[in-house]
Amino acid sequence: MGQIDAEKLFSEHATAVFEAVYRLTLDRAASEDGAQEAFVRLISTPPVDHGNVVAWLKRVAINHALDVLRRRAREKTLETVVETAVATDESTQSPEPENETLFRALKRLNPGQRAAVLAVDRDRMKTQEAATALGITLAKLKADLIRGRRALREQLKNFTTEPQRSRREE
Repeated sequence: MGQIDAEKLFSEHATAVFEAVYRLTLDRAASEDGAQEAFVRLISTPPVDHGNVVAWLKRVAINHALDVLRRRAREKTLETVVETAVATDESTQSPEPENETLFRALKRLNPGQRAAVLAVDRDRMKTQEAATALGITLAKLKADLIRGRRALREQLKNFTTEPQRSRREE
């Protein structure tokens, strides 16, 4: 197998790796850490199979970012993590006002559940594809997906975009 040109891969794919991680984590700092870790690993311990290095980079970055988020969640209460992430994420475009409730609900999910929900429901990945991208088993992905959807439904059940009318008003 030929040598991997890490510089070329970085210049061509660093943004895509960061964006893939950010779409799943919704956390800029964890996404930057994950992308950086992926390229460091590419140089220090490159993949054995050079067939799809970009997918390998994304998987390494996502796994690292999820580890960072899990560690952070253990160190702080969930509310503190959510408030800090929303308040300090100024350099990325903030969500539209109508999406703010959904954004906050997603931030409250544990990282594995959030990644599963976003990969399958928003990014329209097939479950096996999402499990592979996240580096987890299909069973783990399905469990996280069910739990994440249930938690989102619970958080959003009282939220509506239009005021509810009673039957008497109709």
